[in-house]
Amino acid sequence: MQRIFIEKPYRFVKPVTRDWIPRLVNHPIVLRPLLWFTESIVNCEVRNAAKLKASLDSGDACMLIPNHPRTSDPVVMYRLLQDLKRPMFVMASWHLFNRNWFDSFAIPLMGGFSVNREGFDKASISFAVSSLQDGRRPLLVFPEGSTSRTNDALMPFLDGPTFVARSAARKRHKAGKRTLIYPVAMRYLFVGDFEKTFDAAMLRIESLLDYVSETKDVEQRLSVALRRLVQRKAGEFDVRIDNADSDRADSLCVQRDVVADQVLATAELRWFGQASTESITSRIRNLRARIFPEMISNDSLTKDERAIRWRDLERTYLAWQMSSYPKDYFSSYRSVDRALEIASKIEEDLTDIPRKCGKQKAVIEVGDPIEVPAEKFRGDGEDPLIVSVRNQLEALMQKLQSESTMVAKR
Repeated sequence: MQRIFIEKPYRFVKPVTRDWIPRLVNHPIVLRPLLWFTESIVNCEVRNAAKLKASLDSGDACMLIPNHPRTSDPVVMYRLLQDLKRPMFVMASWHLFNRNWFDSFAIPLMGGFSVNREGFDKASISFAVSSLQDGRRPLLVFPEGSTSRTNDALMPFLDGPTFVARSAARKRHKAGKRTLIYPVAMRYLFVGDFEKTFDAAMLRIESLLDYVSETKDVEQRLSVALRRLVQRKAGEFDVRIDNADSDRADSLCVQRDVVADQVLATAELRWFGQASTESITSRIRNLRARIFPEMISNDSLTKDERAIRWRDLERTYLAWQMSSYPKDYFSSYRSVDRALEIASKIEEDLTDIPRKCGKQKAVIEVGDPIEVPAEKFRGDGEDPLIVSVRNQLEALMQKLQSESTMVAKR
């Protein structure tokens, strides 16, 4: 499990508000090497930035809502800011500020402020609302909450971004000012030698899983590796999966669902007395909110009690891993980008170390603005503002998908 839980009291981290520091990062001499270092990006193209710039220049408050396929996404967004000629504020998970000294130092300098995703973070929400209300800088929020590792699929949205947007809109509406959400699609296009890069990745994966592939077919090779990953993870958590229907086209998806459901049910029985029927995302969020806060606040927990809690947090992490592979992701669209994404996800899930997908070209496409209503959302079901943002973002992603190179038959 990657270090996403920080076992110390949460402390809100403010961003540095001086504008000259982000502008320094925006200089090509700084940004180009940074893009190469984070995701081997050799080129970055920005599209339709003019309409966002016009909104900012006219005094509109703008929230940027992008997809989140890579850990490098916040750095890539700085290429957009070159065209806008202004910095931004970025909401970032608190664990990112605790990974190493460089991140702790650099993220606030670049406008990043922390959010505690394991509970309601009043300080973070308050800063986000006030910064958006002020409108001097755009506010960047990733609605998926974590990196998806997939260019062409969105994970479920959190409701925090639209809560912040509506709160700021109510205050700005009284002064006759607009609050806008701009969906922004980010796309990474592989530009290197696909066969060489893919074969190297699969050889590493097959070594980790201790087998030798009997095929060169890209889809079959990914399917075998993913099935072995699921079987290994199931074994680590004593989950029994039925291999009797392994010839079914959807059997691998069923197995992943079974693993996710069973590891969560084991933890839910311990903490809630019964297994939930909610979505995987809700179940993970509810378990983490029940398990983790007391590990920080209660010093009397024994070593054994803490071990049980850590093991159940690992269960939630595994459930997230199993549910984050989109169904038929490669078979439905056989692009080199999707093949490398799945390979990198498998390797990351085996090693807990994010892997790059080879040389990339990044594309940023700014969508059309969506005006945020001043009223609170009081209805049942999903906020229509979230639906509008997600629909436009998916349409932009679908458009960019066509720019991928397709895998040649081997």
